[in-house]
Amino acid sequence: MTTSAWNASRNIVVGIDGSPLGEQAVLWAADEAERQHRGLTLAHVEKQLSLHEQAWYSGAQIPIHEITDKLRKEGERAVDRARSLACERFPDLGVETLQEGGDPRSVLLELSQGAPMVVVGSRGHGRVVGLLLGSVSGALVRHAACPIAVVRPTGEGRRGVLVGADGSRASLVPLEYAFAEASARDLPLTVIHCMWEALIGKTHWGHVDSADPEYDEAHLRMSESLAGMSEKYPDVPVHLAVTRGAIDACLVDLSQQYDLLVIGRPPHSLSERLVLPGLVITLAEHSHSPVIVVP
Repeated sequence: MTTSAWNASRNIVVGIDGSPLGEQAVLWAADEAERQHRGLTLAHVEKQLSLHEQAWYSGAQIPIHEITDKLRKEGERAVDRARSLACERFPDLGVETLQEGGDPRSVLLELSQGAPMVVVGSRGHGRVVGLLLGSVSGALVRHAACPIAVVRPTGEGRRGVLVGADGSRASLVPLEYAFAEASARDLPLTVIHCMWEALIGKTHWGHVDSADPEYDEAHLRMSESLAGMSEKYPDVPVHLAVTRGAIDACLVDLSQQYDLLVIGRPPHSLSERLVLPGLVITLAEHSHSPVIVVP
């Protein structure tokens, strides 16, 4: 890494691409760093020209160094702009920069090995071409070693933090993460347990009434998971809802009403190994609120 002051265990990392949504990600990451009493690292990965691109520019008699200089200067402007935004928001926030060439997926995945969180925009079609395209956020939510926040354009309603959980031992990790976020933000938490049914349709879901024969079992299973969390975070008001149908459609639709959506990434059974990779990608691309994917 090119920054001499890089401190992976302390800083929240945010990918920089110069797009409006990328700048929104910078502000979101600065807010999170301030809440967690951490520093912020602005990471820009400079596009490397492929051999095909180099051959094309050479054939067009465009000097390669002019293209690389232009990309470098655009990257510097994007980082300077991001630093200004973060420091204007929090003048005392420790801000570092990391600039290097390479594959942004590889660089950000490497940073995730030690960072407490990596933040990206859902897609980056900004002046610095190729940094935060869907393939980057997709690679991060699938493979990153730390929680990944994908900043999305927000909806209108604000009802706190939303988390999807199934009552399993593995779901306790994202559930506790959601409790901690709700506590830090002084927001209520809504826990959704969605009983997935493959035959009900790809976009259909609904709330399960308390008179439904399966409601009591699902509610009891989730209540047992929530009991310990509520003791640890007594300041967080909790609402539990049981739904049935398409999990992705349920969480995407409900995200319109919330400040933040939290979901875990642990594949347990065969069905979850088939469903979850597509689920986290769908939420990262279509949620109406920022999404945190917890490994």
